[in-house]
Amino acid sequence: MCLFLLSCGSSRPKTNVEERKDYLRGVGLPILVSIQPRHNRDKKELQLFIKTENLTKIPISKFQILFFASDGNRQILIPEESKTPELICSIRKKIQPHSIHKCLVGPFAYSQLWNSIHVQSISFTTEDEVRHVIDEDDLNDVILWL
Repeated sequence: MCLFLLSCGSSRPKTNVEERKDYLRGVGLPILVSIQPRHNRDKKELQLFIKTENLTKIPISKFQILFFASDGNRQILIPEESKTPELICSIRKKIQPHSIHKCLVGPFAYSQLWNSIHVQSISFTTEDEVRHVIDEDDLNDVILWL
């Protein structure tokens, strides 16, 4: 990694986010997703602030992330006001190249404390109507947990 940074000729050190973006562009992964969970333990609530950045030269027309919250025993939890457990961030607006779009998921209340969040899938459609799915092996690369 040091050789790559030196060859860029940058006069200032890169942040971890900048390094991650360079890596993703280099391996052909088109997005960077930052997720900041917030919770109110007393109320057993969960809220997710999500920032999605398009790293490509092609607009993204539809974008979706599917999440699940689980308890300490890794059992999937269903929010009190829902019939199904999935939490979805869905962006239907165009995400232009090199731009960021924010999404808020929740707040959701649970009957018991949630312990972890599992991203099931990330999918998006480019402007040319080609649908892409980030496979499970690459999810950790495109997601930054804040």
